[in-house]
Formats: sequence, C-alpha cells, structure tokens
Amino acid sequence: MDKNWLFMIGFFLLILIPFMNVEASGNPNISVSTENSEFGNIFAGSMVVEVVIRDSNISDTDEGKGEPDVTLNGKTLRMVQASDGHWYAYFANVDKAKTADATVGLAGKGLDFGVFCSRDTSSSVLGTSFSETDGVAVPRSTGLVGFTNGDSSFIECTGSPTDSANLNNVVRQAKSINTNSNVSVGQIGLDVDAWPLIQLYSFDDVIIEYNPGGPPQQVYLEYDEIQNISLELDRDLYPQNSEVFFTLNDIQLNQDPTDEDSWTFNVNSTTRTFYQAYDNSGNDDANGNAGLVNLIPHLSNLGFEDNGKLSLNLGNIMELKTTNDQPNS
Repeated sequence: MDKNWLFMIGFFLLILIPFMNVEASGNPNISVSTENSEFGNIFAGSMVVEVVIRDSNISDTDEGKGEPDVTLNGKTLRMVQASDGHWYAYFANVDKAKTADATVGLAGKGLDFGVFCSRDTSSSVLGTSFSETDGVAVPRSTGLVGFTNGDSSFIECTGSPTDSANLNNVVRQAKSINTNSNVSVGQIGLDVDAWPLIQLYSFDDVIIEYNPGGPPQQVYLEYDEIQNISLELDRDLYPQNSEVFFTLNDIQLNQDPTDEDSWTFNVNSTTRTFYQAYDNSGNDDANGNAGLVNLIPHLSNLGFEDNGKLSLNLGNIMELKTTNDQPNS
C-alpha cells in the first residue's frame, strides 16, 4: 500500500488515502479494486468496489461489442464500456450503502451514494435492466420519480435522470462512459446521466467471475472485519523542531476506488471523524457547511470495528501545524 501522509492542523488531522493499486491476481483480463495481499482480499462496510475488464477482443469503442459475462456470486454484474475501451462496474453491500447514505447532512457531500432505485425499475428509466441486483444507486435525482435516500426501502423509479448535479460522492473519478454515436451508450444502452451507477447486493463473501469464452477467471473477496491495520512512524528518533509523519494503513478508509479519500480526525480533544471535509487539494468540501458530519456515532453501523477513529496525546513535546493540504482548522 502506498504511503498515506498525515498532516497536522489545529485540532484536526487530515489523512489522504490514495485509491488502491490493484495487485495482479493471475487473471489476464479482470481486476478488482479490493484485491490486496496485505489485507487478504478483505473489504468491509460501505466500501465501493470497482471491477474492470480489459479484453482486446471487446475493446473497440466505435463498433458494437457484446457485454462481458461477469457475475457476482452467480448474479449478473452489469458492465459498462468506458471511452478507453475497458468495461467497468461498481458495487457495494446494499445494507451498508443505505446506512452510509443515511449519514449525509447535505446532498453531494460525505458518504452520499446518490439516490436509490429498486431492481424492479423499468429498463426504460435507466436504459437497461438491473433485475439481478438488490437495487442501484443513481448519481442524479432530477427527472427521477420514486427514488429514496438513506435507510428507506427501495421502490421502483420512474421518469429518467437528467443532466443535473452529480450527487454521488463515493465514485468521484469514474472513467467517462462511451458515447460514440456508432454504438449504444456504454455498449448496453445505459442512460448517460445514470453513470456512474453503483449496483447493490446482499452478500457475505464474494466471488467475481468473468467468462471470456475460455476458462473462467475468478476473484475471491472476503467481506469481514479488516485485518492488519497498522500505524507507522517515519523514524524512531526525532531531533528538536523536526516534523513527524506517520502512515495509517487501513483499506476500509478507501471508500472510493477511483479517487483519493480525505479523512479528518479531531484529536487532542473530543474524538471526531469526518469524511471528505476537504478535497485532495486542501479545499473545503464538506467543511463549513451542513455536509460536515461527525461519523463517530455511526462507525459501528458502517461496519467499522475498532478502526475509524484516531486519538493523539500531544503531551508537552508536540504541536499541530497547518499545511497546504489543510490550510485551516
């Protein structure tokens, strides 16, 4: 896992979690964002998982290609072709996605999954069917009728999403969908304003399988408490007036598989945890508005065990400082 530098500001600590570099699994065409030997292919809570198919036989973007046959525990995982010729899907645990979305204080901030539609939603609404999922998270609500947020039960959506604000804050840097006029959008006819869409399932452990026409390619994931969490200092001895950097290794902080995740921890006073208070350039995101939500009361329901919070005893020898990544507290 790449180093994640922790910057010290006021009473807050900001951690930027880079999206994971997927490790080679021996499969030539399929990669899954949570494949990681350091954490034993374990993922947890509301983490969004990215599945990518890179197959030269179906990579043309200007002529029709059949959708790759990909399943999640035997259920169809719909794949969408992006402008780079690769095929993408995003999925998450349905219950934890609803729990995460229920913490949102302002639309488009924090752990916002967008809006939810049931699996019974007509293909005419989103452009294609997602009947083998337990529901989907759609990034835009304008034009949709019947969508839900948070812990509400899913119902069938009608209407169609329109080009409005993207509310999805957990897949922030998805590849652009293939809109070549010679083929249907994404090669499967998905409404362009429904991208990036997150498919939701109930599961314990997960088997992702790609059937390219030869031997199947499989990735096994364990949905469980995260193991091997560690905290590392950059050295053992520090001279006076030196800066201290430490690395926090916890794959569960990687909620968005496409972008750096920003976590801010209130330390040396009342413990608090914030997601995307700042963006990865140090600009205010949820900070300063109703989107800044303390996640401490929700961590257990979000699938965190003893992780997700950070405390620090500064004593008389340490002080916190601002940086370009978080210029104020």
